[in-house]
Formats: sequence, C-alpha cells, structure tokens
Amino acid sequence: MVQLKIMTFLRSGYQDRIEIIGGGSLGLFKLNYNKTDLSDGYMEKANKEPIDYEKDFENWLENSPHVLFEDDTSTIMWIGRQVSTTTYETTKFPDLMGIDSNGDVVLVELKKGRTPRDVVAQLLEYAAWADNLSYEDLNVLTMKYYDKDEMYIGMELSEIHQNIFYPDLDGAVERNFNQKLRLFIVAEDISKSVKEVVRFLNKKGNLDISCMKYEVFRSESGEFFVSTEIEEASPVESKHSGSRMTSASYGWNGDVPVKQVVKNAVDEVLKIKNDGIFTGKEVISQVIKQYPDCNQNTIRCQIYADCVNHSSRKHYKGGQLDMYYTIGNGQFRLYNRLSDGNWNAEGEKIE
Repeated sequence: MVQLKIMTFLRSGYQDRIEIIGGGSLGLFKLNYNKTDLSDGYMEKANKEPIDYEKDFENWLENSPHVLFEDDTSTIMWIGRQVSTTTYETTKFPDLMGIDSNGDVVLVELKKGRTPRDVVAQLLEYAAWADNLSYEDLNVLTMKYYDKDEMYIGMELSEIHQNIFYPDLDGAVERNFNQKLRLFIVAEDISKSVKEVVRFLNKKGNLDISCMKYEVFRSESGEFFVSTEIEEASPVESKHSGSRMTSASYGWNGDVPVKQVVKNAVDEVLKIKNDGIFTGKEVISQVIKQYPDCNQNTIRCQIYADCVNHSSRKHYKGGQLDMYYTIGNGQFRLYNRLSDGNWNAEGEKIE
C-alpha cells in the first residue's frame, strides 16, 4: 500500500517541510506541481543515496532536534557533542547530549547503516555515566558548549534553559535537573534484535529508550530529502498530565494538532479583548478549558515557534507558521506581513 509521509527537505541552507508520496517497495517520490490545487502534479523519483551521511546527519540532527519527536513543539537544548566520558576505564564520546524542557538529560547515539548488537550496551554505559552528573557537572558542559554563542555566552545552565523553554514567564522557574534520562538510538536500519532488547528494557527496566530510523534520498533534480521514522518508542508517564504518551509525542497528546488548538485559543482570547493583544497565560487558560491536563509548556512553545520575531523561535523549527508578533513583556498580537515585514526561521528580520 502506498504510504503518505512527511519528509524533511533540505534546501539552500534552510529547511522546509513538504508531503511526499512513497513507501514500501514502490519507492519514494517528490511531488512537483505548479497549480495550487495540485492538478498538474507529477512524481519525480528520489533514490536512496549510497554516500556516507553519518556525520552530515549528526549536523542536521544538532540543528533540528525536533525531528526526534512527532510533536513539532518538542525540542532539545543541546549541551554537548562528542563529549569525552570515561566508562569502565575506557574513554568514549556520546554523539549528542542535551536537556529537554523538564530538565531531563537526553543522550543520542547515531550509527551508520544497521545498528550493531552492542549499541544498546554502549548507550547504557553512557546512561550510567550521565545519571551521576550533578547540576554543576551539567553546567560546566553547557557553558563550554555555548561559549561562542553571543546570545548565551557567560550564562549558566538554568538561565539558558529558561531562556529557551520559559522566556516569557515572570521570575525564575524552579527546575530539578537530571531526574530522568531519555535515550535515543538513531540509525539507517534498526535491527530486530536491538528493537527487541529496547522493548524489553523499556517494559521491564522502566527505561525511556527510543529508536529512530533515517534515510537520505536525492531526486533526479538534485534535491535532498531525509526520511525519519520512530520504530520503537518508550511509553513514559507524563509529569504534567498523568496520562500515558510515547516518548515521540512527549509534549502533546490531544486529538487535534497543537497548532490548531493554539490558534483557536488565540482567536477566542481576542474575541473577548478589544486591544488585539494577548499573553501566553491567557492562551493557556483558554486551552485548559478543553484540555485540562495539557502540558502547558507545549502551548508556550507553539506560540514561540509561530511568533516571527521571538528570540526563542530558532529552537522550534518544526513546521513553523508566521502567525504572531511579540511586542515585549510577554505580550503578543497577530502578525501583519505588510507592516511587520518578513522574518526567517531564526526569528531574524529579512531585509
């Protein structure tokens, strides 16, 4: 059966998302079209690239942490890449290390081709090391990682974390870091044995390990496509809702896409007010009426992603919409392209 997939499309240094028709042995195709109704569309074959993209994909993943999640508003604050660790008297280097919105440590191990049998053992060694890291240890890694970032240079872990995940909240957010580990195995092919071991550890060992498969394709016209698929995800207990959700959809488990939920909530808030201005708190209060157990930070992050001039927008590049404009002090209004100009995915104005 032909399967409809959402692919990540890399083009000229920036990222867009388009729908691709493909799946199974039928292959992967790019849909080319000129008319808005797609009636003149034709499918261009995209072939799997035999080139070694392991290091490139590590770069792409570092720039696009949202691809690890089905929820576009979930992201990771990276704090290290190829961090030197000593486990069992052997020096090793976890590919990517980060922290999520809850303050939990995230470890990602990336493999070329099919996952070797020892990848789980390797990841567990990293986990044993990371589990013992104190706030001070994490802070040293964070400040080293951001020592050349003009926005965050000189800031500590807690400050950067709040700036990324909770920038519009009044006062400091109290966060207990490294209370839980989230582990990811990323490869071009996840072997059956690795998936079975991961499934066992998630179920019996109460761990949170997810496996993600990726493939790189190139169309006949030279455009690149990346296919990603979560093949094994841990059901984890949400700290915010008390409901079960997979690691891949950690931030939102509603029956309507969070983008639409936030837009509807903003519309309702603006109906009540006559000044055209809204706050994140007002939108959250509106959403809670329909989704009382929602992850409130997911709502905030969706606003940041869709706010063209918000400084935190660059951390939420998963399917951004140009919807809102911040006027400061945690206040927003609807975005007007004619008066506000054009803005990019980094939250920077385009001249």
